[in-house]
Amino acid sequence: MPRAPPQPTQAPYFFTLSSWYITRLRHSSMPGIFDNSQRFRYAIIFQWVVVGISIISLASEAAEYFLLQKMASGTEVPHSQVEANDWRQQVVSSIQLVLMLLAFIAMVLWAYRAYENLHRLHKMPRPQHSKGAAGWGWFVPILNLWYPYQVMKDIWYLTQRYAQPDDAPRFERDHNLIGGWWGLRLFTFFAGRAIRVPSDGATMDQIQHYVLSTIGMDIMHIWCAVTVIYLLRKIRPFEQQMAVRFTDDRMESSQEEVPQTLTPVWYGPIDGDVQ
Repeated sequence: MPRAPPQPTQAPYFFTLSSWYITRLRHSSMPGIFDNSQRFRYAIIFQWVVVGISIISLASEAAEYFLLQKMASGTEVPHSQVEANDWRQQVVSSIQLVLMLLAFIAMVLWAYRAYENLHRLHKMPRPQHSKGAAGWGWFVPILNLWYPYQVMKDIWYLTQRYAQPDDAPRFERDHNLIGGWWGLRLFTFFAGRAIRVPSDGATMDQIQHYVLSTIGMDIMHIWCAVTVIYLLRKIRPFEQQMAVRFTDDRMESSQEEVPQTLTPVWYGPIDGDVQ
């Protein structure tokens, strides 16, 4: 006689497990938000480091200016003191250059990750440029005069927009923040290129004017770094809110489509399973 069908608890699960696995695989392949918190911390830390080294450079240049004033007044200054001043200035300037370069790279890495996250969401409105533009756009001559501004503008506005529900009204805070930051950056860039190092035959007035110009540049570097810190800290809460919102959307979608329990299904007797 044929064997009675087994109870449902003894049924094979491979078909139901396959459907569940395909659903899970589809959700795991959905684009997600990359964590940008570590790059944010590095960008902030290096900007503070730039502030610190610029203050040190400012003090060193002020000491050099007072030394030049002393020499201009006819006061005799030991040659060893002049050499020590030159050595100190060279060391401080070299360290400042390296740290400012590292701070710039840290900010570019943060901006690239933030811009990439905007692309991964596939939402409207879309960013103006490809995600690669958030990287090479800072380095290509001529293009780097406006590409970084447009990238940061997208990050500022679209991160706010994506962080809200789709039916929420659009809001934009600190409209002039991005423009002010970029204008300050361009001014600092071109002002630094306009400064000329005195030649060997320069007069005392020319050397003092150069030192005053470098003091002004240090003040601009401090201002730029503080502005970047303020800007990144304003964007960061929207990044976090956007990440939470997108994660919640994925979880809700997964709960709707993935069954909470696996229902066993009987597919009939297996060949030869008769007595």
